[in-house]
Amino acid sequence: MGSQSVQANGRTGRCNRRRRIALAGGAAVLTAGLIGMGVCIGGANAASPITVGYIVKTLNNPYWAAMQKAAEAEAKRTGVRLIFEAGKYDGDVSTQISDIEDLTTHGANAIIIAPSVSASVAPALRAAKKAGITVIAVDTAVEPADVADSFVATDNFKGGVEEGQWAKVAVGGKKPVVALLEGTPASSVNTERLGGFLKGMGMNKSEAAVDLITNGDQTKALDAMQNTLAAHPDINLVWTINEPAAFGAYTAIKNAGLVGKVEIVTMDGSCQGIQAVADGRFGADVLQFPAKMARISIQEAIQAAQGKKIPARFDTGEPLVTFHPQPGIASVPPQQALYDCWG
Repeated sequence: MGSQSVQANGRTGRCNRRRRIALAGGAAVLTAGLIGMGVCIGGANAASPITVGYIVKTLNNPYWAAMQKAAEAEAKRTGVRLIFEAGKYDGDVSTQISDIEDLTTHGANAIIIAPSVSASVAPALRAAKKAGITVIAVDTAVEPADVADSFVATDNFKGGVEEGQWAKVAVGGKKPVVALLEGTPASSVNTERLGGFLKGMGMNKSEAAVDLITNGDQTKALDAMQNTLAAHPDINLVWTINEPAAFGAYTAIKNAGLVGKVEIVTMDGSCQGIQAVADGRFGADVLQFPAKMARISIQEAIQAAQGKKIPARFDTGEPLVTFHPQPGIASVPPQQALYDCWG
């Protein structure tokens, strides 16, 4: 038996829950079979012994859509009943809390979550754990860490350090004039990636020429970068929270006729992003493995439901990808990385 979704008429046996997956403009990245449908726990088919709730930040970002696809495939392979949910936007804490509460009420065996704001969802996750539900954080840590039974993710801080070290050398001895295009404030991913980058660069946040919030959105990043270049035409290095923000920044740089004069470093490791490294649009990217995260987290949920011990931490890796390797900094070329992007 595979992942469960309500039929187009909104019914499936005696399903107790009819909650629509948040589309919020992200329908283009959803698989066709899920568009306009809901998902539920329970129902007439009680054959599946394990029910897993899977909550991500948003489906507006293709990263999470890739994770959804892998999670559905793994659920189908293993016979898990999967309830996949997403916020309306990155930072949509209220929807995530509501989903956690619904899953707790209806007795899921495990909740796998990429929290938008880790500390904000912690109380709801604690209640889920108290109810006997295994909590697995994926991609983004929960705070405090003991709220989760396991954490499956890239080491975002380590990846940030790698790209910061690379960027410091890549600017070629010039004084770095840096624009920071952040994601969602208070997000642990934003904090870790940015903190790692700053450490790798050997600089403080206050030393950046510009520090703007984009929520990882491509359009917001485009606008932010256009405004930045108008005010600071000497910008020579841009750090972005993710690839959508990097693509927005690149468009602004291209429109300003500054391609080749401004280096972009980012993190996500999609095939599209790695191709941008190969093409010279991005200077460096860091591979992540959302499909691997999805498979491992669901396998852990099954193990926990069977009474087996699961690891507290599973690092899926964070290779730096660049077409221009720097001495003493480990990296892989984009041609090689294209075989592993989002695997």
